[in-house]
Amino acid sequence: MSKHIFHFSSKRNTRLSALLLASALALTLPGCSGSGQTQTVSMYDLGKTMMEADPDLPDMSTALSSSDQAEDLFHYLSDMDYSKVDGYFLGYSSEGKADEVAVICTHSQSDTKEAVKELNEHAEGRVQMYKTYAPDQVSRAENALVFSEGRYAVLIISDHPDDVKKAFSDFLKQ
Repeated sequence: MSKHIFHFSSKRNTRLSALLLASALALTLPGCSGSGQTQTVSMYDLGKTMMEADPDLPDMSTALSSSDQAEDLFHYLSDMDYSKVDGYFLGYSSEGKADEVAVICTHSQSDTKEAVKELNEHAEGRVQMYKTYAPDQVSRAENALVFSEGRYAVLIISDHPDDVKKAFSDFLKQ
């Protein structure tokens, strides 16, 4: 996928720029705010928070549901009917590594199971790709963490998946 919306670096010197950009965009980006919820969650802020929880992530490119090409970019991650998606975030290594952080928020909690299935299939596809592309990344992709919480389906491939998962849970509690 050659197009991306934002580019994050795990390097410390770019944190301030990312923080300023996040602050500026936080008020304009739609998030996962389906019926029955009073709080709008910025997928940008959620993804940024999750990625910052792993200090060892490589440079990451991202795709967001707020982009002009959101539906096309989403199909890199899932074949799920996009009309079921309330919002999504995808962060992936721009260095050819297995690292990925993805969140799909569905309009209805009844669709979350399908989103989890899609993320598991995506992770398996990554395993198969790395078997020929980068065998040293296979075990990392095989250890993908996929789970759901409410209307959210989450995929984490990183060296610190528990920290990233905690950042996700803590963010939703805010």
